[in-house]
Amino acid sequence: MNDSNTLRFAVMQPGPRLHYAVPTLLERAGMLQCFYTDVCASVGPLRTLDHLWPAELRPPAIKRMFGRRLPNDLPRTKVRQIPATCLGNALARRLGVSDAMASTAKSLLKRALAENFGDANAIYTVIVNEDLDFCRQAKARGCRIVHEVMLNPDIGLHLDEEHRRFPEVPCSLPSLAKIESGRDRDKRKYAMADLILVPSSSVFHSVVALGANPSKVAIVPYGIDESWLQPTPRPVPGRVLFVGSVGLLKGNHYLAAAARQLATRNPEIEIRVVGPVPSDLARMPLFSGPHYMGQIPRSSVQKEFLTADVFVLPTLCEGFGLVHLEALASGVPVITTPNCGSVVRDAIDGFIVPTRDPARLADVIEHIVSDRSLRAEMSRNARTRASQFTWARYGTRLTDAVSRLQSPPHVSPLVQPELSDAHPIPVRIA
Repeated sequence: MNDSNTLRFAVMQPGPRLHYAVPTLLERAGMLQCFYTDVCASVGPLRTLDHLWPAELRPPAIKRMFGRRLPNDLPRTKVRQIPATCLGNALARRLGVSDAMASTAKSLLKRALAENFGDANAIYTVIVNEDLDFCRQAKARGCRIVHEVMLNPDIGLHLDEEHRRFPEVPCSLPSLAKIESGRDRDKRKYAMADLILVPSSSVFHSVVALGANPSKVAIVPYGIDESWLQPTPRPVPGRVLFVGSVGLLKGNHYLAAAARQLATRNPEIEIRVVGPVPSDLARMPLFSGPHYMGQIPRSSVQKEFLTADVFVLPTLCEGFGLVHLEALASGVPVITTPNCGSVVRDAIDGFIVPTRDPARLADVIEHIVSDRSLRAEMSRNARTRASQFTWARYGTRLTDAVSRLQSPPHVSPLVQPELSDAHPIPVRIA
């Protein structure tokens, strides 16, 4: 393997996460060697089927798969897929086989090992838990390892605790022993990685608490398309918005409790919930109160943001609140919790409230919608804040972080300042 310090990444990423932003940005920086993924519609069998299979005859799951299209500047010649495995696992998931995603990841890693990572000298992986042995072999072959922690490693613990509080709520959750086993594998992965990327300060603290060396953890927040900053907001006073999958983890039962409180004292406030709602949850009194709209087209989601007065996400644990950026970019003040991984600044462009506190949540919602001058000021601050977290800035932060690995191991990269509300979140590496 070439021992040059010039990084040539093999990106390991099942699925179209962030619309394939990571391999695309690394390609633009001249650091992408190859991209291992499960299947996409821009190259290979799906590209051929796209011309032969009428769109109106495709089941919804297949339509979503055909929607996986690579950006134009990501070379198709650098893409490595496992389409047969992916399609087989898609069928297995429909039949209730729970470990289908793990099987996809393992097949992807097996191909990468067989091909010696396409002669890459660095690995960028977003795979959780299944790639520990893979990374060990890559290190043995002289590769540097960049591991991106998309999800807060404490999510399983938070969900387990909440399910114990509300055992009547259906919840697909692994055993506590399996959760702890996964956390142990996370810890070993952190020890092996040369660089750990996290999207928020809340994930940074959780990763470090689990044993990661803080000197090799970099905060690289995600971004949004600049087009979100262009439409003119038309807020409907008293309209409160939530966007996401409904369940215990997102704190929807606490939002519902806040909605019931507000209905008795300020009936002009309407709480709208956009996103998939399990039918059994929708019928439970615990979740009654909001107006559940279900899943709606993506274009309609943006209209909901533009007409919202306040955005609320009372989550128990999150990696990064991308919907928060969409709300901020739409000029909507955001109410969330300290565990959200948000860029919201308390009392500037929204409020940070404690988890599991519907009374406080109701008070803050009412405070914003009742004080129109406060709401107007927060709206202005929100758009300014969102402009600091575009995809262009995400690309700069990402490539700045990984490019520092090109320094020889004995050279310490610069340490940038700590997080500040007055500036975009900096990358921090020691």
